[in-house]
Amino acid sequence: MLDKVAKNTFAKLDYLLKSGMHIQRNFPKPVSLYAFLDKYFVSLQAYYDDFFDMLLKKEGEEWNTYFYIDFHEGSRGKIPTDNQYRKYLKSEYILIGLIFFKIYKVDGNIELAKISDFINLLYQEYDELLNKMQRIVSSIESDADSDMNEEKLRTLVYKAFTEFEQLGWIARDVNDNDFFIYQPSFERLRKIYYPQIEAIDNIIKRKNHG
Repeated sequence: MLDKVAKNTFAKLDYLLKSGMHIQRNFPKPVSLYAFLDKYFVSLQAYYDDFFDMLLKKEGEEWNTYFYIDFHEGSRGKIPTDNQYRKYLKSEYILIGLIFFKIYKVDGNIELAKISDFINLLYQEYDELLNKMQRIVSSIESDADSDMNEEKLRTLVYKAFTEFEQLGWIARDVNDNDFFIYQPSFERLRKIYYPQIEAIDNIIKRKNHG
């Protein structure tokens, strides 16, 4: 870990991890980031725990393995609090992520590769779920206002996917950011919010009557 290449790799890796990025085999680039983490995982795990009071975690299996930094229970760690580090998802982005996961994974629409196709599918086959989601999002203090029309919803969904990309949950085509590739680390949303994902219809219904 002392040679120049290793130091440069670690510097980039450290910044990404502290920013909330999840690292998997094919994203983010270069692939040397994943290789470095995989090789020095035990040492790096001790480093983040000892110096930053944070947990470096490894989840998934084989080709679906991914790494990320998490907090100890009851702790916020010892990393800077300025905007370049550790962003958190807004409530409406989490809701969009839960609905996307349900449609993509639970309902088996794994052929989805464009954000616009996801939005169109919402309108075509999930209109009741969409209407409930629009009412909830409109009630949240956010970029959205009380009039959640189709254009504003599309804008909000694209913003959510931009956040997902910054977390490493999806990769987007540099030439056309409508295209995305689902990444193994999107599973973290399932781990955090399961079983809410499978019951998303009931959850939204309760929120609408809450």
